[in-house]
Amino acid sequence: MKSAKSPALSRFQTDFHRLLTTLLQRDIDDPMLVGISLTRLDLTDARGHAIAYIHSILPVDEQECVKRLNKLKPHLIHQLRRAMPKKRLPELVFRWDDALDKAHGVMDTMDKLRS
Repeated sequence: MKSAKSPALSRFQTDFHRLLTTLLQRDIDDPMLVGISLTRLDLTDARGHAIAYIHSILPVDEQECVKRLNKLKPHLIHQLRRAMPKKRLPELVFRWDDALDKAHGVMDTMDKLRS
């Protein structure tokens, strides 16, 4: 069972998610990362890590996308620090969100069963 987050931590997570989404849409010029979206952001309780789950509507190499986003991490963190003047930001970790792929697979299976 998840413990309830404090209002301050929830607000911080919402702001972090919104700003990171904006940065991913606005600041990235890499053609491989076109169509990448931030599907979810999880913070550890002590704000030690921020796990950013990403997905693309276009067919891409997931590992390469995560690798390229990790290369852009210093720029993203710099921009986040400017927008969120906190003493300490969590370490940003990118992971591919395969939940959408799994859901799509379930929907395909259901469609096959109907026909």
